[in-house]
Amino acid sequence: MENLVKIFKALSDETRLKILMIISSKVICQKGISRHLGISDSAVSQHIKILKEANILTGYKEGYYVFYCINDEVFNECISFMKFINEGNYTCIGLENVEKTKQCCSTNCKGNIKCCKKREEI
Repeated sequence: MENLVKIFKALSDETRLKILMIISSKVICQKGISRHLGISDSAVSQHIKILKEANILTGYKEGYYVFYCINDEVFNECISFMKFINEGNYTCIGLENVEKTKQCCSTNCKGNIKCCKKREEI
């Protein structure tokens, strides 16, 4: 779960998403990303660092340049997680007692304004 949190945090930035879109369409180095986005090399470097720490990107060196690739395994892990959420299979993340339901949380909520009982449907 900790790994997924790190991945989703890394993906929560618009510039990092743009970097991933560029890298998914062509082999490119940091300088190329910088030129393509119109931002500084140091800004791209910081974003790449976060993506690499989350294991979303890998790099390989050719001469003086490092070219970046997307780690497909990480995205497959995210897709699997989303499928589990959609299917209501929470045992994979240690939440065996959670049932997917549209019923209210409890009859003991005592009329809390923020409680789901106040809403018609979850």
